[in-house]
Amino acid sequence: MKIRFIRNCTMIIEYGGKKFLVDPMFRAKGAVEKLGPTLYPEKPPLTDLPVAPEEIMNGVDAVLLTHLHPGHFDQAAGKLIPQTIPFYVQNLNDKDYVRAFGASKNQTINMTMWTHLEDIDIIRIEGRHGTGKIMHVINTMQNSSGIVLRKKGEKTIYITGDTIWYPGMFDGLGYKPDLIIAYLGASVGEGMRLTMDTDDLDELQKAAPKAKIMCVHMDTFENQTLSRNEVRSFAEQNGFADRLIIPENGETVDL
Repeated sequence: MKIRFIRNCTMIIEYGGKKFLVDPMFRAKGAVEKLGPTLYPEKPPLTDLPVAPEEIMNGVDAVLLTHLHPGHFDQAAGKLIPQTIPFYVQNLNDKDYVRAFGASKNQTINMTMWTHLEDIDIIRIEGRHGTGKIMHVINTMQNSSGIVLRKKGEKTIYITGDTIWYPGMFDGLGYKPDLIIAYLGASVGEGMRLTMDTDDLDELQKAAPKAKIMCVHMDTFENQTLSRNEVRSFAEQNGFADRLIIPENGETVDL
């Protein structure tokens, strides 16, 4: 298993003989695009891509999209993704938007059941993308999903997607992941926190004491209030820094 972290939560996961591109957001630093429904005003990326988009796409077998917010998918990516490769999304709404930006072969991750790419299971885990009461009334098409990758003989990965810590995450932890890719940043918008903060991370690491945790989704958008350095300091102070991986943009982690 090898992970090449690109930026924010865009990454290449080499798993079970396949290369998965996760949450492709390719636009340049400061480039603003409009894309689909969002819960907060769109902010441009604070950092540029560490490598060319064409290099990121080289050899990709499938795309995994946790949800449609602009830090996770954009037109720059949609124009480059080959229309012949599988594109896994959380629901029909996301499928329609993705198709509008150039990806014609989409495959929906069922809301309750798992799917697969050959012998690799791709399992949707529901997220809770916010702390406020508004999340109880927003249509589920606006929400975010986590994804579990599982294959016999391989370590299991749980990608949390944009979520706060809540009991539903035990559905993902129930697959006993060896690696959790945690979307942090403590992002704020619409008067609420949208993603995990350090307290959430602490709950996560306590709930999965044997798992390694890769922390992403930081230092890219203005509404991300939690930095890599703050996460490192928190983990050191609370005794689990040895289980944490906090990659820099462009870094490859060999697991």
